[in-house]
Amino acid sequence: MPTIRQLIQTSPAKATELFAKLAETSGNAVKTRERLFSELKEELELQMRLEEQHLFPVLRKRKETKDLVSDALNDNKETRKALTELERTPKESEEFASKVTELRKAFQQHVRDERKELLPAVLKALDDEEAGAIVEKIEGAKAEVEEAKRTEAEERRAAAREEREKAETIARQEREQAEAVARQERERVETVRQAAQSVGNVVRVSTEAPRRVAETAREAVQSGVGTAAQMAQKAADFGMSSFSDVTRGVQNAAAGMTAVAQANTGLAMRYQAIWREVFQLAYQATQERTESLTRLMSVRSPQQLLDANVDLLKGEMQRFFDSQARLSQLSAEAALDAKQRIEEATSALKKGEDAAQGKGREGRRTA
Repeated sequence: MPTIRQLIQTSPAKATELFAKLAETSGNAVKTRERLFSELKEELELQMRLEEQHLFPVLRKRKETKDLVSDALNDNKETRKALTELERTPKESEEFASKVTELRKAFQQHVRDERKELLPAVLKALDDEEAGAIVEKIEGAKAEVEEAKRTEAEERRAAAREEREKAETIARQEREQAEAVARQERERVETVRQAAQSVGNVVRVSTEAPRRVAETAREAVQSGVGTAAQMAQKAADFGMSSFSDVTRGVQNAAAGMTAVAQANTGLAMRYQAIWREVFQLAYQATQERTESLTRLMSVRSPQQLLDANVDLLKGEMQRFFDSQARLSQLSAEAALDAKQRIEEATSALKKGEDAAQGKGREGRRTA
């Protein structure tokens, strides 16, 4: 436990150090000035409050120290006024620096007065027991203040940890959600690709079938083997085989498009449009197969067989190019939708991670 002499002589040490640090700052170090001024204000107010609560009431009762108390109280009043003005002054201004210098000079003079006038009077007016009681009260009050600071600091650190953990949890959940969305979109893109491949197979088989039938008929005509009915039957059998290929292709395309539509209702309209094109293509192919078989079975000469297949080939080739262009357009639009969803998911993931990192840094600064 310090003596009353040591208490009065050493109490200004921390405030003196803060004044020196504050005087060294520039107008660019606004945050540093705000922090140092806040610590200085807190330290000066604590000193004044403890003197006024525990020392001055005892000294006011002594005739020889009564006037000194009045002077000290006036000094405290001026100090509080200066602190209020400094608090309102922009910390980056030259005015702030000059006011800090003025307050520092006044504080140094106050310290000299206490050591030159107040301390000798206190030592003369108070006996050891009275002085010891005052010191004990002041030191006890300081300890309570320090304990309150430690408790508050620990609460801030705990709150910062909790906020940081909460932010990390949210960021992790957002990241997992974004990754899941991105994964789903990649799966949908793959489904679109497979469905488009099935569509391509339908188109390929649909256009290949008439050509193969026509070639069969032409070979029969060129070889001159068999009757027209036999040639037609051979070409019809070939057409039925091709028609089965078309049917299987349509079924595969339908399965792919159904999977895509079920995967995401938001993209279903895109894929339904593609499926309508596929269905229309299959429907047209079916009609052409039926008409082809009917015409093939009714021909009377190899030349009629060849002519019928040439006409069929021309019409179907035209439909092929039209359908291929439309399917390419729809597939491209669907792929852009999927790409946009992936980019949105990736953007959400990055924002979540940036937010978590920002809260983590803020939490560490607070702690």
